[in-house]
Amino acid sequence: MKKTVMITLVCCLVFPFLSARGQESNLSLPQDRAAQYYLGSKDELLIPINVWGFVQKPGQYLVPDNTDLITLLSYAGGPTENAKISHIRVIRNDRKMGNVVYKVDVKKYIETGDDRLIPILKPGDSIIVNGTTFHWVSQFFEFVSRIAVVAQIYYFIVIADQYNK
Repeated sequence: MKKTVMITLVCCLVFPFLSARGQESNLSLPQDRAAQYYLGSKDELLIPINVWGFVQKPGQYLVPDNTDLITLLSYAGGPTENAKISHIRVIRNDRKMGNVVYKVDVKKYIETGDDRLIPILKPGDSIIVNGTTFHWVSQFFEFVSRIAVVAQIYYFIVIADQYNK
């Protein structure tokens, strides 16, 4: 009896998972999926771009085709004060070369105005804006100061306990 109940439970729990899993993989095959295009209000082609890191509003954006990095950063609210704009990475999936990482010096662009320093984005690009060294050092000291507060409270508790004995 116990064996039958156990087999029934396993069948009810495992088999639907396995069949649903197989269906998902069949649906995700590229040949079964129609092409997806996004059009803006002026019928321009929109491309998806990912923005991570030290910008005001990170996320995925649908931007017009031929958008450059500066325009995208503007869509994302601009870099935060802790952003390291001299070393922004653009990760692109190139069919021939695989994933390619471009390093862009936006600080140099701001100083020189040289448009050649700023890439035009392609569909699926990911933009990574890192934080400055100062930001990470200040985060470390903030963490250490919190640990020190906890240690100090523990010390006062130990002293008070010894005083009450």
